[in-house]
Amino acid sequence: MIGRTLIAARVRWARTIARPAPRDFARTIRGFTIVAINRRAKYLVFELHRRAAPTRSARGGPTTAFLLIHLKMSGKLSVRDRAAPIEQHDRVIFDLDDDRQLRFNDVRKFGRMHLVTHIDEVTGAHGPEPLDDDFTLDVFRARLKARSGAIKPLLLNQRFLSGVGNIYADEALWYAKIHPRRKAGSLSDAEIAALYRSIRRVLRRAITDQGTDAGDGVIEGDYRPRVYDRAGRPCHRCRRPIQRIVVGQRGTHFCPACQRQRGK
Repeated sequence: MIGRTLIAARVRWARTIARPAPRDFARTIRGFTIVAINRRAKYLVFELHRRAAPTRSARGGPTTAFLLIHLKMSGKLSVRDRAAPIEQHDRVIFDLDDDRQLRFNDVRKFGRMHLVTHIDEVTGAHGPEPLDDDFTLDVFRARLKARSGAIKPLLLNQRFLSGVGNIYADEALWYAKIHPRRKAGSLSDAEIAALYRSIRRVLRRAITDQGTDAGDGVIEGDYRPRVYDRAGRPCHRCRRPIQRIVVGQRGTHFCPACQRQRGK
């Protein structure tokens, strides 16, 4: 995609566009060239450049912009020939300057796009990246010590830590042997260190495996959860049955033997 210019955009599901309005989105993004693709938290970040208008009478608008795409649960991006049939769940279609299209397909319609002049307009309040070199154990410990709520919802709070979702929060807590309802401020230094290592370990492995296959044909990754969605099945560590509870309005899986609720 690097170097390709977006010559048109069609919005087939208006709610996919979070900002600006869908009509303004399609008009504004025309003529931008993709110069880089990165990630911040759970967003794909397309950096876009456009040559400045040579005269005042020429088309105006920003010369730099950022397209942030949150795939949510079922979003997929694919590059197709322009002649390829449009699929039922293609929500946004970008025409490229090489007779191909970048298509956003989203069965569940939860995905969102933001076209902004700076990424902080969307992610400015997000917490640190868990895989960044400057996210050290000391940084994690200091952020945890200032919190008093349950650890599972805290890990899902994107203002506290970016990019950790429900599956991998359960996985990290299982590896660290920490109950999902434990108070964050009650964790010992050893438990904090174990959780820090587990978060990074789980995310790296899931990225390598290209995500978790939920069995619905949406994501077909190779990551196999050790605890998530295994209620009633034996724990891989102690063979006791995995339990499912609700913590912070999210389905949560844990081992009651390995992850005891100490220090409530």
